[in-house]
Amino acid sequence: MMLTVGVSSISFAQPDSVVITGRVLNLTAALYRQAPAITFTRNNILQPQSELARQAPLQADGTFQVTMPLIYPQEEVYLDYGGKVYTTFLAAPGRLQLSFDADSMFKAKRLFYFSGVNAEANNKYMQYVMEEDRIMKANKRYGENFFETFWNLEASEALRALDQRAQLRLSALKNISQKTTVPPQLQEWIETTIRDEKRSALFEHALVNVATPQLYALGGLPELTQGILTFQRVQWMIRVGDYADRLVEQKEYQYPTKSKSLKVETMAELIKRYVPLLSTGEIERLNTMIQEGSATTAGLDFLNTLYARNRRILDLVTQFEKQSSAYADKFSTSTNDLLAARWLVQRFYRLSLPEQSLLYSHIRSKIEKSVVRYSLDELYQLEVKDSTYIRLIEKRTDLNANPTEVLSGIWLAESASSGKSALDQVEALFKGKTVYVIKWNLFDDESRNEVLYAPALRAQLPTDVELLYIHLPDTEVNDNSALWKKFIVRHKLKGVHLYLTDDQVVQLLFRLNPLAYPSFGIMKPNGKYASRNAPPPSQGQNAAQAILKVREGR
Repeated sequence: MMLTVGVSSISFAQPDSVVITGRVLNLTAALYRQAPAITFTRNNILQPQSELARQAPLQADGTFQVTMPLIYPQEEVYLDYGGKVYTTFLAAPGRLQLSFDADSMFKAKRLFYFSGVNAEANNKYMQYVMEEDRIMKANKRYGENFFETFWNLEASEALRALDQRAQLRLSALKNISQKTTVPPQLQEWIETTIRDEKRSALFEHALVNVATPQLYALGGLPELTQGILTFQRVQWMIRVGDYADRLVEQKEYQYPTKSKSLKVETMAELIKRYVPLLSTGEIERLNTMIQEGSATTAGLDFLNTLYARNRRILDLVTQFEKQSSAYADKFSTSTNDLLAARWLVQRFYRLSLPEQSLLYSHIRSKIEKSVVRYSLDELYQLEVKDSTYIRLIEKRTDLNANPTEVLSGIWLAESASSGKSALDQVEALFKGKTVYVIKWNLFDDESRNEVLYAPALRAQLPTDVELLYIHLPDTEVNDNSALWKKFIVRHKLKGVHLYLTDDQVVQLLFRLNPLAYPSFGIMKPNGKYASRNAPPPSQGQNAAQAILKVREGR
């Protein structure tokens, strides 16, 4: 069976949307030039930091409009106006209007005014935030200093401490209810956020202390796919996923043989589905194994022979099936749906486009919860939306040590020449410019996390500052330059990218010191390093300040 290239044939369901309209009052020409658009961002339960953002361009009179899809019945949405002002509000399908006065951006206690869906809750949300901030500072034990001591508590003590913290946070709602009416939507929003924080913290406490989460936390897992999608809900899902992976690892350690095999009927079903051109007799024999759930030694040899006909594809799907089976032993259907979709999303970076398409179709067909299907659809569409460009770039044979612009602002350099020659040609482009150097590896989790912050850092810097990404090899993983190119295009990592082999890196031992990833440096306009231990992109403001300091010669 050939892997099909491109977007899966599955039709994507269209989730509900919120239409956001509004106006920036007293918008001046100078402010418009500085910030001509408003950015609205929302979450996806399967992956933090996804670029689920919409730009709402401002009109001359300050008005704007944008439509955002929503997967959950209600979701937090985050507004960022040019890095100047921010706010969080609760969106639901329908129309929502908001406005704020540019003249009051840095002095008004209440800047944003809402109408439409959830208007009353959004208008009173800032009252809650301010009151909560006040009481969290006043009660440091269960407030702003809570997590300094939380991780060392015994399990029962941790649960009691979280109960105390939850009551403290809820008291902010009680306090404002004595002065004004608390809308039901605001009450539900805040209670959900507090409950999600509590469960997330219990799972993380269990991970830190190599324990089992409290039954309270385990019993709440079905709520992951219900109600309001908040930032805390995403954090809770991350901890659940980490805990589930730990359980699987423990099972593999305790029962190594069992964890490496699938049931006979499962293997027969996969072979029947993914091995092409099976004869009538082979199909009948597979059907018998599926019905009986067993096989003789000769039957197992038969399965192995058929498996070898399409090993590449079957290796992919059996890897998932083994993981899914391990999850199913511990969790409910709705949680298993989330874990299955998360398993694929976490592996997007290491899969080719055809492999992504295959696994997406296979896994999506098993997911029962519509919320999870839509969440996976959303992230898969982001993965394949640039598939045409990715395929064209993967096929290019003209890439060499001299960086080539493959897409607007994205330059790639890959060469079989010496490492010194390759780096010399890249650095020749940067004469007279300040350069922020990012050393990373695609298969390193921390590296990938950091480079995904690079576009946001790039937006804070002048155009005469350059970003140089140097991909260092991993001695334990077979690096793949095709996946390297795909990741760069997929995530719009503008800058110059240099791909180095083991031999090339050895030749650059001193020039690239430290040869560690992720690591970050800043080069002066004269080509010499000002810092070989610069702040990472995730420390956006600190990194930008360090780069600008070098640029300005300070």
